[in-house]
Amino acid sequence: MLRLKSYIWPYRGKIALATLLALPLSALRMSPAPLIKYLVDDLLVKKDASKLWVFPILMILIYVLNFFVRFWHYYLLRVATAKINQDIKNDLFSHLMGLSADYFSSNSVGNLISRVSHDPQYVDGGLQCINIVIREPITFILLLGYAFNLNWKLTLLTLTIFPMLAWVFNISAKHFKRYTYGMADEHGKLVSALQESFSGFRIVQSFVLTRYIEEKFRRYTSDFTRFVLKSARLEEVSHPLIELVTSFAIALVIYFGSLFVLKGQMTSGDLLAFFTTFGLMIDPVRKLNDVNIRVNQASSAAGRIMEIFSWKSRLVENPNAPDIHEFMDKVEFKKVRFAYPDSPEREVLKGLDLELRRGEIIALVGPSGSGKSSLVNLLPRVFDPTEGHILIDGKDIRNLRVESLRGLISVVSQDVFLFNDTIEENIRCGKRGATHEEIVEAARKANAVGFIQSLPEGFQTRIGDRGMKLSGGEKQRVSIARAFLRESPILILDEATSNLDNASEKLVQESIYELMKHRSTIMIAHRLSTVQRCDRILVIKDGHLVESGRHEELMDRRGEYYLLYEISTRE
Repeated sequence: MLRLKSYIWPYRGKIALATLLALPLSALRMSPAPLIKYLVDDLLVKKDASKLWVFPILMILIYVLNFFVRFWHYYLLRVATAKINQDIKNDLFSHLMGLSADYFSSNSVGNLISRVSHDPQYVDGGLQCINIVIREPITFILLLGYAFNLNWKLTLLTLTIFPMLAWVFNISAKHFKRYTYGMADEHGKLVSALQESFSGFRIVQSFVLTRYIEEKFRRYTSDFTRFVLKSARLEEVSHPLIELVTSFAIALVIYFGSLFVLKGQMTSGDLLAFFTTFGLMIDPVRKLNDVNIRVNQASSAAGRIMEIFSWKSRLVENPNAPDIHEFMDKVEFKKVRFAYPDSPEREVLKGLDLELRRGEIIALVGPSGSGKSSLVNLLPRVFDPTEGHILIDGKDIRNLRVESLRGLISVVSQDVFLFNDTIEENIRCGKRGATHEEIVEAARKANAVGFIQSLPEGFQTRIGDRGMKLSGGEKQRVSIARAFLRESPILILDEATSNLDNASEKLVQESIYELMKHRSTIMIAHRLSTVQRCDRILVIKDGHLVESGRHEELMDRRGEYYLLYEISTRE
């Protein structure tokens, strides 16, 4: 838990005040013991009715004070805990968003969601134990001191159970930590299954995969429940085991306490006060057992949180890297080699050279898996090449500030990602702070105004997760409007029309031709009919650039492009 000290420190005032209030609260909680002794010895045994009114008034005063002290003691810590939870979640999210793409390909979305949303809840439970960790030992020490004052021999007898209690705490702690870690992992799988099923429910239903998904989900819930039940079993064993151990102390108090009273070594009031004191002493022990559980759960969750913070992005940025605001001449790929971080042995690009001049439109074509998409992912530094250099106007992109580099580039891909928000806000993602008029103009250029205005709330229509309320062509035109609004000089088109029907493709293609004007464009195309207008066509095969030229030139050569074109026309 000390690893979270940077999050706890800003709220040290609230935590300190809540901790200080543990002192009066502990004193108030142990006060019934001496009152019991006073009631029995001074009132009941002596039969002095004149002081009878004192006892109920004192009890009421104690609980009035307890009301105010207890409220602030707990509430201040709840405020601090809620704020710490918020800070941890915010920092986790920001840290994850700053990582390189390989972390998202090697970790399931559900696992990452679980770590951001679920693990901090366990930390909450641990932080809320701060007041218990302070208050209950103080209460116990005060009660222990009073018990020694009543009868030191009887007190020492009750302390013989504490080595056994310590053993129970230690065994429980080890298992709870392990079970919590396993439960968190299984929770991540559950969330991942839910995310996949809900996002892809159309595919699930279309391919009659409901039973497969249900079986998968049941398997995950079964594994998760297994850890829950292990944790529950241990928890339900530890509580009665604590009570069983304390029963030995109760037996000793009953036997030896009664013996002391019969021998005149204790009064009846002393024995009742000791019983009350011992009963109040057991309550902190029970609560510390709960703390033992919650702190070890929090420790496990904190370990998972710190594991994320230990992840470092492979995209290293010099803190003094300069911005780049314009594109003047050309983009160059020089001897670029690339393999994905999780498969370093499988090289996707193998010493590739190419350039994109300002205002030029080039097309990348080739069989699936040849490295086309990998190549364009290197330009905005989604990944970095393993060898070689990528230059913009002679400057290595690794020496530029990433945010400004990406500001020069717009991407329109076949897999359009839209947020569960309004159409206007989705287009505004192209340029935060854009006015409504600028958004409408961008939509007009993308041939999107017509369908947007036909929607019930126009630009304010919410489009569902990933834009599921829109057709493929409509989503693509929103994506193109976003690119128009961005006004970046470099454009990447990654098979932007490959998933559309003929009617939608025609509308989208018109928008794309408009978008490409006055921009330097890299187009990845599966349908070779869309690349014939390009200034140059580059054929990539097995990570190598094997041909380059205009459509007519490449057809005359009857090489790789000619074969690809013949295949595409037969399709």
